[in-house]
Amino acid sequence: MSYRAMNEPSKRDVLLIELERERSVRRTARLLYAKRSSIRDELERLISHLSLLVSIPRKTAEDPQPESDILIEAARRIDDPVFTELVIQLIQERHV
Repeated sequence: MSYRAMNEPSKRDVLLIELERERSVRRTARLLYAKRSSIRDELERLISHLSLLVSIPRKTAEDPQPESDILIEAARRIDDPVFTELVIQLIQERHV
């Protein structure tokens, strides 16, 4: 057996490494999914209770949803486009 052949991983070793990687990716994906769900739930509660947490202008004919506008503007000010998009998406889902 040559020196090179002794140092190369066998096909079985490569498959085991791939299997372990796939298990790790799937386990991590499950954890991320669970965390994403809990974050969405918390944001949905925040949105639904916003009027209890901050002073909100009264609804008018021109602005029937002032709490949504305030929340969107506040989210934009924290300079996190991904988070802002999530907030906007949740607000839009509530109004559908």
